[in-house]
Amino acid sequence: MREVEGKFRVECSNLESLKSIIESLGLEFKGEYLEIDKYYKHPCRDFLSTDEALRLRIIGDKVLLTYKGPRRDSRFKERIELSVTVPQDLEDILHNLGFQESLVVVKKRRYYEGLNVVITIDIVENLGCFIEIESKRGEVGDVESLVKILGLTMDQYVSETYVEMLLKKINP
Repeated sequence: MREVEGKFRVECSNLESLKSIIESLGLEFKGEYLEIDKYYKHPCRDFLSTDEALRLRIIGDKVLLTYKGPRRDSRFKERIELSVTVPQDLEDILHNLGFQESLVVVKKRRYYEGLNVVITIDIVENLGCFIEIESKRGEVGDVESLVKILGLTMDQYVSETYVEMLLKKINP
């Protein structure tokens, strides 16, 4: 599946007003979760240089394995993303195959869905607050229209992943 999303840095003090705007648009609140994202190094290939990612996302008892392909040149982040639900012990299998955990991203994430988009409001440990707008149809226009409605600007746009931002913070 092709992922098209825009990520925007927002002031944490503005989260309540953003929630109000989103809810006024009729988007359905889907829940708020603590997500632990564990990213892995491939034993034979450097994912940072190939712009790929392998992630285990843990949400309570649910575990998702996700592969993210290289980003394509686009106004917003666009890439192939494939996810499957997996057993909790998959982490042991990855370790036995030579994959090493490289970084963990912890965030409190609030989900909204509707109008062909998924919007998340993220509070990310050691990074701050963000809003992500993802088109369920893979259309840039879906993201662009909501950017305007939510009063976001391209100055707030972040092309980096949370992993890239954390790595810069760790290794300035």
